[in-house]
Amino acid sequence: MKFGYRDRIVLLIVCVIIILGVGGFVFIKPKYQTLKKKEETRTQEQTKWDLKLAEFKNIPTLQNYIREKRNESEEISKGFTDEMDATKLDQFLQEKFLNTEDNIKYKTQMLTNLNVSDESATAMGYYFYTPSVVTYPLVEYADLDGSLAKATQEKRKDADVMSARAAQSVGTGNASFTLHITYANCMKFINDVREYAKTHSDAMLLNSVSFEDCEFNGRVPMERDEDGKVTGQRPQDLPEKYKQVADEELGYTNVTFNYSVFYMQEPTQVDVGDDYNPDIWNGNEWRSYKAPEKAAQ
Repeated sequence: MKFGYRDRIVLLIVCVIIILGVGGFVFIKPKYQTLKKKEETRTQEQTKWDLKLAEFKNIPTLQNYIREKRNESEEISKGFTDEMDATKLDQFLQEKFLNTEDNIKYKTQMLTNLNVSDESATAMGYYFYTPSVVTYPLVEYADLDGSLAKATQEKRKDADVMSARAAQSVGTGNASFTLHITYANCMKFINDVREYAKTHSDAMLLNSVSFEDCEFNGRVPMERDEDGKVTGQRPQDLPEKYKQVADEELGYTNVTFNYSVFYMQEPTQVDVGDDYNPDIWNGNEWRSYKAPEKAAQ
């Protein structure tokens, strides 16, 4: 069977179409599908990279935030006392407040053991003033425009905010003791604690001060010699109930003190790393960078 010229041309065209169709299906389509997948993968990776770059650009902000918070914490910790165990707290009290020149001169005696506890944790709540708000039906009826209720809310705002905050746990040490002491030295002890806390920005508190006799046996400022014995005359206007008190006891009484000191750990130094340099991505060195291996635990 012979094909004419026209038939051969048609046959040739059909063969070319078949070859192109088969070639496209066998070779081109897989390559195209692979290309599409790679484009999708590139888009996904580019999105990840853009997000990662945004994180890198945020590094200076995070570094500054960490430094600021660390400095704020350090400032807060300065308002607390350096941590002390029971032995150091005992020595601290003896040196700063008890073995003073006046206590020695006027024969202040410690009648009980100096009971000192080791450091423990305690909850420290926020101190704030809660204003008293009085309301009654006539007030509510008079508040035609809501301004009175708004003023009351504004008045209580600070107290409401502070009361919503939870108490924080800090370290504490406690001591209790009873002194046979004069009125002047007792007041000096209380003032010394206050002044030391104020001067050194230390957190300490006299929880309670209990007096056996709040009048200190007549509270008579009498002259005494180096041994603490009375050298002056007993005043004639001494209250009747103290006229039979021995000279050595005039102006003295037993006072029990309960003292606490509060600790807060100073924050450690933090390594936030080097400053971020956005130009690092301009070269190719970062492409071959390998993170150092972690040391074996």
